[in-house]
Amino acid sequence: MMRNVLGLATLSLLCGCQQQVTVPTAQQLADNPKLLDEWRAKCGTGEYSHLAATEKANLCTSTDQAVATVALRKSSNADADFFDSISKRK
Repeated sequence: MMRNVLGLATLSLLCGCQQQVTVPTAQQLADNPKLLDEWRAKCGTGEYSHLAATEKANLCTSTDQAVATVALRKSSNADADFFDSISKRK
């Protein structure tokens, strides 16, 4: 009985001492490609990929938003380069 209580107390102590995960904002992720790659890996196949939908959404929504932002930036830059090259020909 005493072992069970001691085991549960130890487990409770360990769970209570875990640090809260600091989730970067979508802007921070979009501005830092290395950090974005790290979080994409965590959310896609890493430590957060197995979580329940609500927990995963809390941790990975900003990553999804950052991926969309980066894709939009690349597309916008490609369009701007295209129109810039057309205007220089004239």
